[in-house]
Amino acid sequence: MIALRLLGNVHHLVAFIAYFIYELVLANARVAYEVLTPTHHMRAAIVRVHTNTRTDLELTSLANAITMTPGTLSLEVDPTTHDLYVHTLYLTSREGFAADIARMERLLLKVLR
Repeated sequence: MIALRLLGNVHHLVAFIAYFIYELVLANARVAYEVLTPTHHMRAAIVRVHTNTRTDLELTSLANAITMTPGTLSLEVDPTTHDLYVHTLYLTSREGFAADIARMERLLLKVLR
């Protein structure tokens, strides 16, 4: 059933994969730059991010996509509100970070719904 849904949403899947690879390359470059330079640019924080996920599959997929991106880690899920607690190494603003996660979530939900 999930495979049939994915086949029907191939263009959404391609868009999500392209977006994720782009974000993955940027995050890897940022972390590599941090490792290779003597200066410290990190501003680590734990951010609570509200999600619009409805199922465990959607929430787990989003949490895994966040965790696979260098510099971010999904720490905890609130099972009642579906909020994620995410650790990030580079926080410029909570609103901007939440907007980045929301963009990833929108693309992922188009694939899964």
